[in-house]
Amino acid sequence: MIKIISGFREEQYYIIQDHEAHKAYYLFNNPEARTTFENGVALIGKNIQGIEPAYNETMGWNPTHKLDNDDWNDIREKGIDKKLRDILYEAKNVALLAENNPELLKEKLLLNKTTQKLSTGNPR
Repeated sequence: MIKIISGFREEQYYIIQDHEAHKAYYLFNNPEARTTFENGVALIGKNIQGIEPAYNETMGWNPTHKLDNDDWNDIREKGIDKKLRDILYEAKNVALLAENNPELLKEKLLLNKTTQKLSTGNPR
């Protein structure tokens, strides 16, 4: 899952599915553009402060849980950090391609089989 930061307070963010990350980057690069994500979140690009991995949500942990060293070890051991970095890298590239081919934004971000299902379901 991907976190779209929309403000400076800790709770000012939205969570979207991995396969829509390219839409978030497109909005970030095009401040006047708008979109609605599958979960109903509607954003305009100028309201996006940042885009980053949503580790807690991906791992199935409570969103307010503060990650500690054991959590980071678990994330690295499962390869979640690398998988989410790869997703964001691919999303950024697709968003740049969408500048000349907006039809790409209608498609889901293509992820390989190892990045399609990241949630481990461990409650925290």
